[in-house]
Amino acid sequence: MNIIKPDGTEVEVADDYVLQKGEKVTEEGEGGEGEEKKLNAILDKKIDKIVQAIKDTPQRKVIGVEANIEKSVMETDPYYRKFRPFVQLSKKMEFFVKDVVILARGGVPTSLQKALSEGDDTAGGFTVPEEFNAEVIRYSSEEAVVRPRARVIPMGRDIVRYPKLDQSSDQFAGVELFYAEESELKAASQPKFGKIVLSAKKLIGLCPVTDELLEDSAINIANFLVALFGEALAYKEDKMFLIGTGMAQPLGVINATGINVVSRNTSTKIVLEDIFGMDTALPAWAEAGAVWLMTKAAREQVLFIGNTNTTNKIQLLYPSLQPGIPATMLGKPIVLTDKLPALGSKGDILLGNFAHYLIGDRGVIQVASSIHDRFRYDETTFRFVKRHDGQPAIPKAFVVLSP
Repeated sequence: MNIIKPDGTEVEVADDYVLQKGEKVTEEGEGGEGEEKKLNAILDKKIDKIVQAIKDTPQRKVIGVEANIEKSVMETDPYYRKFRPFVQLSKKMEFFVKDVVILARGGVPTSLQKALSEGDDTAGGFTVPEEFNAEVIRYSSEEAVVRPRARVIPMGRDIVRYPKLDQSSDQFAGVELFYAEESELKAASQPKFGKIVLSAKKLIGLCPVTDELLEDSAINIANFLVALFGEALAYKEDKMFLIGTGMAQPLGVINATGINVVSRNTSTKIVLEDIFGMDTALPAWAEAGAVWLMTKAAREQVLFIGNTNTTNKIQLLYPSLQPGIPATMLGKPIVLTDKLPALGSKGDILLGNFAHYLIGDRGVIQVASSIHDRFRYDETTFRFVKRHDGQPAIPKAFVVLSP
């Protein structure tokens, strides 16, 4: 291709040459191609090159611009994670929060639309994402007494049966061990096993949420609900794992058959003989990991404790001078809780190894809501449902003080 420069000189250039100011393409006599036609041809070539370059270059993902993350970004600082576990939500979590807000305003969440179209019962609400469920359980475990120390087993169905060791006799698990001479007839030994039956119990919680919160960001709503559900779950679970009757609720340690019971020496009081009696009643195999559970009223009794025959006091409880390290009594940690019975009642102080308490978890949390219950207060009531069960696997690992 030839061009004419501003000074009138004609030079030959490549076909994809870009014209500069004042330059123009020469006409080709007989061919009749004018300057406009030449320019169009050059542009077509450039466009073809750009399109081909796009096809040859693979798509690149830009960090921070990804629109759909598979897992939420969690807070790494232990202190701040207590208040704001989620830093960035996954798409699944964003959809969950959006459904929560829709549900709170009387609409039909996306999670329930398919069920409605198929005629299913949606009164139970919709299931939360696994990320949310895991954070609620983590939060409740950090706040709880029993769950972080117990053995937790997922329940694949409503009723699950587990074998347990029968230690009612002097033989460990019913197995008799003995030495025999060569060629001597060996006696048969039959292990004795009991059975634990876990039946999923439905725990229902109700909590009001203000309309102002529902206008907040998705992350703030998710963090708020985790704390709200986690605190409530931790408190109720602990209480039932300790004092539950086993009727439509978990079986608490205090009401379990087969636990060690020490009768107190003085009514409504805790004296030195009571503490020594409880410590003696705990089997040696349950010592490692055992803790004292007591109310603050009970702690007041054992801070400086006396026996039944004298007014002299001795110190059994040794407070810790380091934050986060519990006080000890007879070498075992002391955990304070207000979920035990009143002073003077059975179980006002408890000694046990909760590694021998079994918790069954059935599925994840479900959420539903109502705008009518607290309508006058500009609040929405959320209902969450958690299905679980619990009972001592080996009752002899626990000792309680009784009247």
